[in-house]
Amino acid sequence: MSGAIGRALAALILLAMLAPSAGSAAKKTEALRRGTEGGRTYRLFLPSSPPTGLVVALHGCWQTPEDFAAGTRLNEAGEKRALAVVYPVQSARDNPNRCWNWFLPEHQSRTSGELAQIVAIAGAVRREHNVPADRVVALGFSAGGFMTVNLACVAPDVVVGVGVASGGPFRCGTGVVGGLPCMRGNAVDGRSSAAACRTALGGRRPPRTSLWHGDLDTVVDPRNLDATATMFGALTGATPKRNERRDAATHTVWIDEQGREMEETWLVEGMTHAWSGGSARATHTFPPGPDATEAMLNFLLKK
Repeated sequence: MSGAIGRALAALILLAMLAPSAGSAAKKTEALRRGTEGGRTYRLFLPSSPPTGLVVALHGCWQTPEDFAAGTRLNEAGEKRALAVVYPVQSARDNPNRCWNWFLPEHQSRTSGELAQIVAIAGAVRREHNVPADRVVALGFSAGGFMTVNLACVAPDVVVGVGVASGGPFRCGTGVVGGLPCMRGNAVDGRSSAAACRTALGGRRPPRTSLWHGDLDTVVDPRNLDATATMFGALTGATPKRNERRDAATHTVWIDEQGREMEETWLVEGMTHAWSGGSARATHTFPPGPDATEAMLNFLLKK
């Protein structure tokens, strides 16, 4: 490993460590089923009634599926809405900090690496439990948020909507050296990312998006929110039409020329690197903020 790459990797690790340690991760509140598909393990929550939809949930650095489930309350939301929730597992063998490797080219393609495994898991769970193809969404936080954006660009036929918390635009940083400026907001360009995503889409329409960020986030700079919104807006032709203050946050809805709500952004005041409205019994959450889980599912799954 060259000196430059080593220093960049160390900086990425340091940024991940700025967020609360997962050593205080919440105890399991639900018994998540275990599975393996495409060489990757996952955890699965199934509601008490037959699932009518599926959520692919991608945790952040240092987190586990159980911690992410507790913080987002996704299992509770899944029970209420009859949604299955699958949590692909990123282990310390894959990345020392359990971060998804969103910044490496081999994980930015549908046919290789972590993205191919996530697509395989989503497909296997959907088929096994007879979930309609138009009722699959993906939600991700931090490194999981970046990976969720990757998924939106390479597999829009797999997910109809993506919820991204503290993530950034597609291929804003390639390789370890490129990932750090992207996280810092120094190399984010929504138009350039839109061009890269458009190529990956191959003429397909990108999914609906719900984008969230804290205005005090020092791990992934809030400029990533604007760049990601610009990227998806350029791809769908949507523009910001409605802007409102809600629950100490700025909420903006982007509407395309056919009047369809394709995108929403939430900038949450006073929030650092966290999941808005999450439970205090887990890491990386901001309980006073608007409920990101409920808002994302409301927006992404509406007809």
